Amino acid sequence: MARGNETTPLTDAVGTGIATSVSKIRRLFDGCQVVLFDCDGVLVDSEPISLATLTDVLAHFDAPLGLRDVADRFTGRSSNAPIDYIKTRTGRDVSADFKPFYYDMLFARYDRDLTKIDQIELVLDALKAREIGFCISSSSSVERLEKTMQVTGLGPWFAGRIYSADFVKNGKPAPDLFLHAVEGMGHIPAHAVVIEDSVAGVTAARAAGMKCIGFVGGGHYAQDRKTASKRLYDAGADIVIEDMATLAGAVAV
Repeated sequence: MARGNETTPLTDAVGTGIATSVSKIRRLFDGCQVVLFDCDGVLVDSEPISLATLTDVLAHFDAPLGLRDVADRFTGRSSNAPIDYIKTRTGRDVSADFKPFYYDMLFARYDRDLTKIDQIELVLDALKAREIGFCISSSSSVERLEKTMQVTGLGPWFAGRIYSADFVKNGKPAPDLFLHAVEGMGHIPAHAVVIEDSVAGVTAARAAGMKCIGFVGGGHYAQDRKTASKRLYDAGADIVIEDMATLAGAVAV
């Protein structure tokens, strides 16, 4: 990892390959006291699993969508969003049946396929060394987050510091969850940096008055990281990165 006045190449908004200085990331951490991590697609490479599963589940409830449409509609949104979509599409209220059916299928796939994002623990180590607090602020339910932490072994890093959309009235792209989390961590929005992979999440971070680093290193963006980067920049991300080693090196003391 480059240090000092050296730079690390990062993908810019239009994919021109212009080198972006690591110092830009470091400047985002000036005065930072807490980092709010999204979970799916940021801490764990779960989005390819969850999107494929959601596609299957929507078809089961007679509201089929293609995988790309599912990604565009539901990435970063709370688990109530597909329930609302099914009701709009079919007139059926599946709120009592949706989550048990979805989670049974999803968690079986988690047990088989779920992994951490490469080098995420380097970032957590770097934050710990700098005594910067961190937590999870995720659109996922408490139940799903607990399963994710158990399968990946990340639970001890976030014990007592997991904030779910279950805790607020309005999920992302509303700022409610981030504001709730930063208050729970004992800080103010101006001292927070959010790490997000979705347009809804970046939008929520900006609405909350927080700095935001976009991340497009998850498997769901593997086919077109350039377009994903542009979408996050357009939503208001301060910078977009493709790997956690970049972030870890920039944060490291």
